[in-house]
Amino acid sequence: MDQPSPHHRSTIFLLFMSLWIIYGILNQYNSLHAITFDPTTVVWSQEVLKIILSLILFFIQDGGLPILYSQVKQHARIMMMWYLIPAGLYALGDVLMYVNLRSFDPATLHLLGEMKLVVTAIVHQCLFQKMLNKWHWLALLIITTGCVVKAVDSLELTMSSDIDDVTTASIDNLGLGDGETTADSNSGTHELTNTMPRPTLSTLFFNFALIGMHIMTSTVAGVFNEKLLKDKPSICINLQNLCLYINGMVFLTFGMLVGVSEHDKSITEALSPANLEALFSQRSILLMAGTMSIAGIVTSRFLKVFDSISKSVAVALVVVSLPLLSRLLFGTPITTKMIISLVMVVAGMQLYTSQPPPNRTDTHDGSGNGGKNVANDRYHDAKDKDDEAVLFLPAIALPGDCDIETHSHNGEEHYTSVLQQELPERVPQSALSKETKYSGRMYTHVTTA
Repeated sequence: MDQPSPHHRSTIFLLFMSLWIIYGILNQYNSLHAITFDPTTVVWSQEVLKIILSLILFFIQDGGLPILYSQVKQHARIMMMWYLIPAGLYALGDVLMYVNLRSFDPATLHLLGEMKLVVTAIVHQCLFQKMLNKWHWLALLIITTGCVVKAVDSLELTMSSDIDDVTTASIDNLGLGDGETTADSNSGTHELTNTMPRPTLSTLFFNFALIGMHIMTSTVAGVFNEKLLKDKPSICINLQNLCLYINGMVFLTFGMLVGVSEHDKSITEALSPANLEALFSQRSILLMAGTMSIAGIVTSRFLKVFDSISKSVAVALVVVSLPLLSRLLFGTPITTKMIISLVMVVAGMQLYTSQPPPNRTDTHDGSGNGGKNVANDRYHDAKDKDDEAVLFLPAIALPGDCDIETHSHNGEEHYTSVLQQELPERVPQSALSKETKYSGRMYTHVTTA
């Protein structure tokens, strides 16, 4: 499969960011105007709309009913089984979220949830066997610190007012959301009054363990979804989305049937005529549900082009940028910590994107030749004014019969070679040698002989 063009990548990235920003603004608008709604009703409606949108996109991009029937007959059984894993993990994460909201306020949960970016990087590194370098990790720590600064500022505002700051919480909780989740911690108003006695040490440890489980389940679900999208290229993305959303709908409906939802509402309460009327009568709520449904569709495209780490970084940028937009649209105050957090996230994002993408940890192709063969290296286009391409190879995986030079790149030593010959769009496994050139594309899963 060809690598997406820079224009396509930029379009996906900007669309993803725009949808999250629109959602944050709509959520804040609802809070400022005291527009209430049932989160479970909105989430259920979002899942229905995602399924409808996936079907429409399948008919437009992949074919009509005969093609859908053929694809379902060929792949659906396997895909439905595979997608039970991320859908089930998302559902478990939703249950843990509701449990945690009874022990912590949303602002505190968001502060503790900022570790999700680091956890995402660790899980992504394990599942995809791609090692981040020290600059990647430094960038992620800077971004995480920036988000923590923003969360601390929100927590201070909440404590100073002695009530839940709904506006702040609605913005900050964006960092906990996923475009594919079956429940939404950001919707509605969490008015929790802490009347519980001071917890014991064992209870406090248990509560923090539940927060860790929530972070881990939602993170693994997102990264596993990315792995399915990338490891099953023969199955169109719209069918994969259908499998995820149908499984998600099953888990969500089951949770509603047993009362595991916001404020333990049953399915009859969540889908009551009054709640459905509120959903369709309030334009801002309907727009918010539609925005998140489209965001779920776009998120799968984002994961296909980028990865889960980039997604978390992009959401972090949205979270710290929203206060500036809120200032312009709603006149909300800007604090020093908000500015500091924005600067830190932007700086961390710039550092992260300036590095070459992570390399795979495997350094041979199983042939027993060790460094003689390098499987799954990433070849990156680093064209200069003379239109020369640079080949990055990890030092430990330098092929013994490859005569290439060394140079420094961002403080680290890399092996480089100016390659001479243009390749076709699809490159066979052992086609690359020191005499070969690729033209403006990044190839993966290739072996240097």
